[in-house]
Amino acid sequence: MKKENVTEKSTMDKILDAAIPLFAMKGYAAVSVKELAEAAGVNIALISYYFGGKENLYAAVLQTQFVVIAETIDVIRKKDHLNPAEKIRLFGQLVAQSHVKCPYTSHLVYGEFINPTASFDTIVKKELSQLNNFLSDCIREAIKVGQFRADLDPEYAALSLSGIVNFYFFTQNLSKEILPPRENQAEYYINQAVETYLHGVLVPSNL
Repeated sequence: MKKENVTEKSTMDKILDAAIPLFAMKGYAAVSVKELAEAAGVNIALISYYFGGKENLYAAVLQTQFVVIAETIDVIRKKDHLNPAEKIRLFGQLVAQSHVKCPYTSHLVYGEFINPTASFDTIVKKELSQLNNFLSDCIREAIKVGQFRADLDPEYAALSLSGIVNFYFFTQNLSKEILPPRENQAEYYINQAVETYLHGVLVPSNL
């Protein structure tokens, strides 16, 4: 990808902003370079000029989505005063906010699960592994201080937590149909999901 400067940033952003919903809703294979250029309102040659082609543009799109997740982890790591359960509650809150900020993340990640591209190994698996490692560390810390049950396997418990929190967004068309209408439904779901999870892993005295 061509390194951007101040004068080039607006064009690159236009291309990225147009590419995100197209890739998210149609999938990588179904989106043409011509369609991307038309949606961005730029000459088709600029896709290659700035990103080196469709594949690199798609990788850049995925990276923009995972930046938000990395920022979420960074915010929580700096909250040294929080105990592990509080960190997990904050994680849920920030995930809800990140999905509002980046509403296409779940579509892009789910698309990689169903039809993985070359970016699955280089970007998606790497970033999700880092997320699972972070949650595993939180759970391991909670076990160490006696807050979570000692029989938990941190890596498996972390993956379970991540799945529970993100389930609403991966299935939101169905979720919105089967759940009772509620203001800020996504945030409410995550709060309920995290509390349900914690009641399964916390030592009773820590409920």
